[in-house]
Amino acid sequence: MASCITNKSTAYLQEGGNMPQYEETEYTYYRIQPNDELAMQVLSINEEVVAFFKDGQAGATPISYKVFADGTIDIPFISGIHVAGLTVREAAKKIELQVREFAPDATVKLGLSNDSFYLITEGKQGKFPMYKEKLNLFQALSLAGNIPINADRQRVRIIRQKDAMSPPIIKEFDIRTESIIHSEFYYIQPNDLIYVSTIKGDFFKVTDYSSTITSITSTLSFLLLIMGLF
Repeated sequence: MASCITNKSTAYLQEGGNMPQYEETEYTYYRIQPNDELAMQVLSINEEVVAFFKDGQAGATPISYKVFADGTIDIPFISGIHVAGLTVREAAKKIELQVREFAPDATVKLGLSNDSFYLITEGKQGKFPMYKEKLNLFQALSLAGNIPINADRQRVRIIRQKDAMSPPIIKEFDIRTESIIHSEFYYIQPNDLIYVSTIKGDFFKVTDYSSTITSITSTLSFLLLIMGLF
């Protein structure tokens, strides 16, 4: 048996037909988990306070703090701040309120040091940095160099760890449908593992010259789409 690669099996943002229709959902912000690394920077007119939080480092390089198994972090002057389960913004505000007890004008900037995702597919696997908070699936695939022509776009899987106490969640979906844009599958989160298998079959072929041109055009259109979404 042979598996044919056609435009329908590779093109993105397809409408109607037999494409699955996913429900619209709101964006869910990532919540901090144990073992996350938080990069923190404290700004203040009090240079002594700023210097203390720099830990002897020059410049404005943030210092990373690991979230312990109990969901807390220790920072200079303050220990046992519980941040697990909070968004990065919520954690920054919580830490800032405590820092302001001895530096009233302090502003705390917080980010994830481990904000990366993983991709496993035929001939390609790796860890890739997330350059912004709301990174969608198409941007992530583009960042990783896209997926091979024989990738099974109907059964893309994301393995996601919601919290340290629960087993990983496996989400399977079809990335060819336009409805994915407003679905729960559209945005990836830090530490997500994207797994894309290949289409089953003894060999793969493009059915005709027209399909070859269409597949190339589809890939170029995808890249132009990604550029427009940045």
